[in-house]
Amino acid sequence: MCWFSTEYANHIEEAKTGQRLGIKQMHWHSNWVVRETEIDAPWPCPVCLIDRTRVLFRFSENQQASLHLDTEAEAVFKMSKKPNRDIFEFSDGRQITLGDLPAGLIFDVLVVPGSEQLSTVLEMESVVQHEEEEREKEPFLVRLLAHF
Repeated sequence: MCWFSTEYANHIEEAKTGQRLGIKQMHWHSNWVVRETEIDAPWPCPVCLIDRTRVLFRFSENQQASLHLDTEAEAVFKMSKKPNRDIFEFSDGRQITLGDLPAGLIFDVLVVPGSEQLSTVLEMESVVQHEEEEREKEPFLVRLLAHF
């Protein structure tokens, strides 16, 4: 869970793979992760990332310049216990705390630890379903082309 929001929010959601989230600066100058649709809400529901969640940030030109990162950058979320801090670690080894990220920053949840197996199963089901649909279409196409 995210340290600060767990202490100050009554209701908390857990991040899900494929979800689009954003950084919201709250009234007491701390940042929360919230759903993209709630980024302008006065009192949004915080969305907590579990340790080792992989995300993909999408930076604006201004954010790229101030953070010295590319348009898109992958990072791993980490929960530091001493002191309690939420950190994003980028592929170059750089760590940026949640509090140091700019408000309004949007990112996608790529992988939530523990859900990898489920997402693999879902991908396999999708491939099997697509193959079955293609087999069902084939006889119709064969019949249609036979008339020409």
